Amino acid sequence: MEQELKKVYEAQKLDTQIFEKEKRLISAPKMIAAMEQEIETLKNNISKEKEVIDELEKERRKKEKELETDKDKIKKYESKLYEVKTNKEYQALLKEIETVKSTNDNIEEDILILMEKIEELKSDFTNLSAQLKKKEKEFDQNRDKLLKEVDTIDKDVKKLKEERDNLLSDVNSNLRTTYTTLIEKRGGTAVVNLKNGVCLGCFMNIPPQLFIEATKNIQLILCPSCNRIFFFQEDPE
Repeated sequence: MEQELKKVYEAQKLDTQIFEKEKRLISAPKMIAAMEQEIETLKNNISKEKEVIDELEKERRKKEKELETDKDKIKKYESKLYEVKTNKEYQALLKEIETVKSTNDNIEEDILILMEKIEELKSDFTNLSAQLKKKEKEFDQNRDKLLKEVDTIDKDVKKLKEERDNLLSDVNSNLRTTYTTLIEKRGGTAVVNLKNGVCLGCFMNIPPQLFIEATKNIQLILCPSCNRIFFFQEDPE
């Protein structure tokens, strides 16, 4: 029985490696998806910023057109100043010119504000675009690295499972069934050591006589608390 217990203990070490590697296999697609989402979010932000810039540019052009139209009005009014015959008409034209000039001042102020905002957004747009380019390059590199790692891990897991199955094939069916059941029910840990009367799986105290028997490794003994298989080693690796 000692040799069989040693084999399931060795199988446990292999299963621990398998468990850790399979966690990496599961996490790799999630990491790739997270990177893809980050890039997609960045693309959406850039697209929205471009839409805002386009709208502001459109508004700026509209106001510049209004400004040109009003300047033409002023020229026409000013040319009429030499044609009017009464002071009343002259004063009325001066008032019209003053009103249009005041409107133009406001439009010019609006245009300046728009231009400042557009420049600010264009600078941000350029930075985001550069950031996107960098992220896409990093993503391609990281994805290729992860996919290669996944391929390597997958091969490692298959090899480890073969080694584990070979070990378990030399174990009696009762012990093998107990081991495989516990692997599933106890988070991947079926075989544990014990020290100073304590199970190193659940860290609960076990009866002194049971501890003595378990250290002999001559029979199948399960922890009274967590039901894991005991395999005693004085100085475990």
